[in-house]
Amino acid sequence: MSTGKILGAMLLAGASAGIARGDWTGWRGNDGLGVSIERNLPVHWSRTNGLAWTTVPPGRGASSPIVAGGRIWITAQTPDTAMHVIAYSQKDGSVIWDQTLAKGQAKSHQLHNMATPTPSTDGKNSWVLFGTGDVACLDADGKIVWHRELGREYGAYHANHGFGSSPLLSGGKLYVPWMHQGPSYVIALDAATGTNVWKIDRTLGAREEGQDSYSSPLLVRGADRTDLVVAGAEALTAYDPSTGAAIWSLGGIQAPHPYGRTIAGPAAGDGRVVAVASGFQNRGYMVAVASGKSGKLAESDRAWTITRYAPDCPTPVVYGGRVYTIRDDGNASCIDASTGEVKWQERLFSADVKVSPVAGDGKVYFTSGRANCVVVRAGDTLEVLGRNDLDETTLSTPTFVGGAVYLRTEKGLYAFRN
Repeated sequence: MSTGKILGAMLLAGASAGIARGDWTGWRGNDGLGVSIERNLPVHWSRTNGLAWTTVPPGRGASSPIVAGGRIWITAQTPDTAMHVIAYSQKDGSVIWDQTLAKGQAKSHQLHNMATPTPSTDGKNSWVLFGTGDVACLDADGKIVWHRELGREYGAYHANHGFGSSPLLSGGKLYVPWMHQGPSYVIALDAATGTNVWKIDRTLGAREEGQDSYSSPLLVRGADRTDLVVAGAEALTAYDPSTGAAIWSLGGIQAPHPYGRTIAGPAAGDGRVVAVASGFQNRGYMVAVASGKSGKLAESDRAWTITRYAPDCPTPVVYGGRVYTIRDDGNASCIDASTGEVKWQERLFSADVKVSPVAGDGKVYFTSGRANCVVVRAGDTLEVLGRNDLDETTLSTPTFVGGAVYLRTEKGLYAFRN
């Protein structure tokens, strides 16, 4: 066995040992579903109520905190374009290590930078992706195990607003989507070595900005198979995580306006997979299909399609038989996952919502771009349980682990506990 393979085997040998039930190992949780299995999650917090600790990252970033093995990881970019990976103590927020992976800058919207993708972890090691295409694995001490530059290898990323997709770690593989106005693909990397396991073309012929996708993949686990679901280029596709072969696909998810890029990612749960056709200026729609299908899906395979409630940026969350979503203008909705029937809609914020809702412990957490969070009880009627205001700019999704909520803003990383 080669030295690289031996190191790779050693890297993954203790992976599961670092993961505890309830850890949050990637963007929107372990499978990208946005649902926590934690109990007794906080409802009320502020700088004077429930604040366990706060720390200031070395730079800006929109990546969300991931938590496992007593550690928290985020990424950040400093004004000199250095791209940092930082590991903090979950207990007190102290810095365990701060590693600079590379320096670089690519085109992006002014709201974010290269540190937008959220890392992944196995509870010991961490895997990171930056908007330049730099992707790497770091060990428990912050040392770089491997590092690749996908932009150099396969061509630079050309989307109107900069890279925003997060990688997904599962089964010893790191899944990376790369969807833009150029050769698009989904790639599976060996998590231990960084080598390609498979790479699938995803240039689907969408129109102009419709080729751009800032969304992240998720896993849908069934009784006899697991689907890797990816949205973008006006299509929703489920791939075999082992081979990259397409299991099913649904096309024709075109937004009724010229800005049809995919920002909100797919959502799944309770037997449904939900995709969003860009709700820019509230002109998009959402479509649901039953999970577990095969082949090329037709219009008749859509379980439901609804308009008026589709977001542009925030990814919906499926929880307890309902789809919860919030538009960028602050209007939140609860939709029956089986039928598409709208149970309630209410304006929770005046505007400026880019953050995706998450759920757990019988609650749904909606967060604005000002890091203000409204907590509602999950159900067919709206019941607000708490309103928590930080009034700091954020694009990051909250994380819930160990009865605590972790929030990352432009000014700091916060831990709130009951």
